Amino acid sequence: MTRRIVVLGGGFAGVSAAQELVKQLRRRRRLVGARGAKADEAYEVVLLNRDNYFVFQPLLADIISGTIETTHVVVPLRRMLPGGTVEVGYLDSVDVTRREVGLRRRWSGDVATISYDALIIALGSVTDLAAVPGMAEHGVGVRTLGDAFYLRNRALDMLEEARIETDPARRERLLTFVVVGGGSTGVEVAAELKDLLELAARSFRDVELRPRVVLVHSRPMVLSELGPRLGRYTTRKLRNAGIELRLGRRVRRVEVDRVELDDHSSINSATVVSTVGNAPNPVLAGIPAARDGRGWLAPDATFSLPGAPDVWAIGDCASIIDPNTDRPMPATAQHAVREGPHAARNVLAALEGQAQTPFDYRQLGMLVSVGRFKAVGDILGIKVSGLLGWLLWRSYYLLRLPTLDRRIRVAIDWTLDLLLARDIVEISVRRTRSTPGEAPGEIPGEPVSIGARPEASDELTL
Repeated sequence: MTRRIVVLGGGFAGVSAAQELVKQLRRRRRLVGARGAKADEAYEVVLLNRDNYFVFQPLLADIISGTIETTHVVVPLRRMLPGGTVEVGYLDSVDVTRREVGLRRRWSGDVATISYDALIIALGSVTDLAAVPGMAEHGVGVRTLGDAFYLRNRALDMLEEARIETDPARRERLLTFVVVGGGSTGVEVAAELKDLLELAARSFRDVELRPRVVLVHSRPMVLSELGPRLGRYTTRKLRNAGIELRLGRRVRRVEVDRVELDDHSSINSATVVSTVGNAPNPVLAGIPAARDGRGWLAPDATFSLPGAPDVWAIGDCASIIDPNTDRPMPATAQHAVREGPHAARNVLAALEGQAQTPFDYRQLGMLVSVGRFKAVGDILGIKVSGLLGWLLWRSYYLLRLPTLDRRIRVAIDWTLDLLLARDIVEISVRRTRSTPGEAPGEIPGEPVSIGARPEASDELTL
């Protein structure tokens, strides 16, 4: 009888685990559909994800500035996983007693039940905006491709609104963008957003627009995890680029038109970008398994999850203790792409009654872009910055991009960016309205199609 290994999540950890499973099973002639595989000994590898593509998240900030075409940071999952099965939908439930997961179809809403013999959980984390009052209602995240696309459109839309605004105070709010968080994501988003706004503002020849980017961070310097020297260097470079820094401050509240800080000061702004706040996926709350003090899944050194038989947890969704530091490993792509294959080999070992091996990995370094021609990093203990850091940053991520065609496309994008002017167009994804009522994403006043049916639904129900 064919057995099934299910992987939850199409990020770095999940995809690399599924790829290793397919590779190892094909080599052993035990992959369903592979040449020479016997049906009663074969395994099916099933990857469950909400989208049918993989997003190369380290380059999302480049989408904001327009350095890279939007589709060039996504790769079809089925192209990355030949020999495996990809199921698209929303994870509805995980039942470790019955060894089943529920997958809710995006279109119909129907829930399909998928059984497993082994389960790898690599769902990553979800954005936690609850810690700051008003952030959920008025903040913008940068976790997904849609987030990056939306933020780019919003930035350009704010410039258009500011151009015709006659009230100086309101114009200042429209042109002020607050980025919360001084980690790698916050720094890259602030730098790319600043580049986009300055470039786009110069195209308005009939009025002078002066956009502001303000970065709020709770520590005395940004990128403190890279050490004081690179932290100070990055802080200085951001200031030189015209990014205003509010260091040693926390956001206390977000309103529709301002951000309140813990020192009782406020920043008038119409756009607040949050790059902080992670939480475990709520779907995993019902799994009776080991957890750390913060509620994250706590697998052992082999990624096996105590309390849940034949279940492994990897990536950002798990609190994986580093044996060298006795602290949780950082939630980075660098760790995820190594955890995935290791977990896959342990799963196969466990299914075949063999011993599993503990995971041990020392981070090689870190690279962060801080704007055009500037980056900082720590590679094997060697500090790099400036143009050299920028070249290394681009080279590393270009090599890490999955599939040759994506590497070629991004390389061409980066080359053209050096030679040609960047696009500063706002691309609307609003549809032609078919009903008189307002649909999500529409604002009052957008015209409805002539002859639209008053009771018609915008979506078909199957």
